[in-house]
Amino acid sequence: MSKVYKSNNSAKVNNSSFKRILIKLLKTILMLILLFSLFVYWRFFDINMLPHGEFLKESLSPDGKYKIKFYLINGGATTAYGVRGELCYKNGLKIRNIYWNYPEDKADVKWINNDVVIINGHRLDIFKDSFDFRKESLKRLIEKLRSKKQKFHGK
Repeated sequence: MSKVYKSNNSAKVNNSSFKRILIKLLKTILMLILLFSLFVYWRFFDINMLPHGEFLKESLSPDGKYKIKFYLINGGATTAYGVRGELCYKNGLKIRNIYWNYPEDKADVKWINNDVVIINGHRLDIFKDSFDFRKESLKRLIEKLRSKKQKFHGK
């Protein structure tokens, strides 16, 4: 595959073509890994890809412009229920999912003002925040590991 050149009765191998092929191969592999990772995140961890569920209740904002619809998610015989909340305009057009908690089977909602709501004890700005129990449990795990590390180092 590599070209051999003769100059002054010595053979020199051209490694540049081999390096180019290797670099292209590594770029392709890296791109495939990146695309696969994005697909896995989109399919399994994106809050907007949650199951629809059975309608539970809805809560209208104080100014009447927005409402949050809550759905009860049944994960099957061996799992508990979860609650999903989606922010909608008053006419029903969905904006995005803002709440996903497990295990839970009810939604206690209290509007603080037109933009801030407390859902089952979780305070959310409806335009900036979302609550996903999967991300929160990861944050708690990281905090627990940090506290153990600090105890270990005597800080």
